Amino acid sequence: MRSFLFVATLLCSIKLFAQPNASEFESFLEKATQDFNVPGTYVMVVDNGKVVMRSGYGKKSKAQPEAPNEETLFAIASLSKAFSVAAIAVLVEEGKLAWDDPVKKHLPEFKLHDPYVTENITVEDLLCHRSGLITFDGDLLWYGTDYSREEVVKRIAERPLSCGFREQFGYQNIMFITAGQVVEAVSGMTWDEFVKVKFLEPLEMNRTTTDFERFSMDRNMAMPHIAGEEIFTMSYENSGATAALNSCASDMQKWTSFWLNNGIHNGDTLLSKRSIDRIMTIHTPLPTGNFDNTNGTNFKGYGLGWFLMDYQGDKIVHHGGGLPGYITKVALCPKDDVAVIVLTNDMSSLPTMTMYAALDWLKGRDYEKWSETFLAYKKAGEKRKSDRESARLNEKEEDPVVFESSEYVGQYEDEMFGLAEVFIDQGALNLRLLPSKELFSGRLTPWSKHAFRFDHNDPFLTYGVISFTVEKDEIKGFTIDLPNQDFHFDKLDFKVVAK
Repeated sequence: MRSFLFVATLLCSIKLFAQPNASEFESFLEKATQDFNVPGTYVMVVDNGKVVMRSGYGKKSKAQPEAPNEETLFAIASLSKAFSVAAIAVLVEEGKLAWDDPVKKHLPEFKLHDPYVTENITVEDLLCHRSGLITFDGDLLWYGTDYSREEVVKRIAERPLSCGFREQFGYQNIMFITAGQVVEAVSGMTWDEFVKVKFLEPLEMNRTTTDFERFSMDRNMAMPHIAGEEIFTMSYENSGATAALNSCASDMQKWTSFWLNNGIHNGDTLLSKRSIDRIMTIHTPLPTGNFDNTNGTNFKGYGLGWFLMDYQGDKIVHHGGGLPGYITKVALCPKDDVAVIVLTNDMSSLPTMTMYAALDWLKGRDYEKWSETFLAYKKAGEKRKSDRESARLNEKEEDPVVFESSEYVGQYEDEMFGLAEVFIDQGALNLRLLPSKELFSGRLTPWSKHAFRFDHNDPFLTYGVISFTVEKDEIKGFTIDLPNQDFHFDKLDFKVVAK
């Protein structure tokens, strides 16, 4: 009897020890929000179908200095991709299309730069980043532009593919926008309406919207920030199926429960387990690195609208979302019915750090190490950025020799991106990229021979350096050096079309 009582007491103690302490984890996240210099954070953790932790930290905006709550709206960016994949899956289940249908079957006008890829790329290829376009290629077509979704998809045909078809992973937003156009062509509804009817309304995700005006005017929304400074809101409606949704933690909890419950909500099957299994299977493998190998991840890949990996013996299904001023993260552990939802209103690695910390917290493992690890990455990244900026400034010449300002004035065009104009305003040389003139307009100041610094309106990106091509004392065009990880300005090649 004594032995039995001892064992029972020991087992009880172990269970109590392993039970996660929400208040301690909340304190950890509150400090992390401050350490990562994030104005506002909201975190929700679901374990075995029950919310075991939910809390907001920091502030929503200058006008609303209180912490975000579970109804606070954030731009969720690429978390929109899972909605798009689910929409395609519904159409497959309804017999209106097939995963391996050529895209041209539903969008006859669709075209990529390579004729073979144009004819053979399938609906499924659109959703797992293996088109032959590299990561973020062509994203300048939708970022801050007045181009419609249709025009964005049309213009990507001018961008040559950088690698072989289905050869390697290239994270492709425009292919997801294309998938949204497939949804529209097949269903007769816009992507926005289809997602609303098939998922948002049945799941009662009443706060989730693609309507920028509704989002930006909401009284409970988190304003975007860059490095702790509040910036203006901007519409991303033309990003459609890749990044147009705005949501809150309470709605995202309903969304994650839908996935963890094999597509069933209130007894209704919105999506079959067969479809979910296909979606959550690796279609495009990804390499592991030192970070993964050190931290219990042996395999990684991309499914359809979700990243997949193993972590400490568990399958993790996850995705992040990022737009200027917002970073978000959702992670699922289907085996344990676990969901982690992280919404922030600044640019940092806090959401990814929180994902790892939450997964370890639920298992009773050391989670506090993750803050130190990711803060070290943050510090190293800031140093690299500072070093690059210093090296760039060293390229500036003290007294560059240039033509008269009027010689550079004219209209220029890049085949994919469109028109730009150089003009004189109040005696100063200016550049305006016409499709995105609200963001990329500003003064040109001498930098080096036939090169100018371009200070534009975008708070997310650094200044550019515009280098004019000169042949026999005649301006032929210009290129843009604007180093960043998200947009390929270096691939733009503007040619004179009018002087």
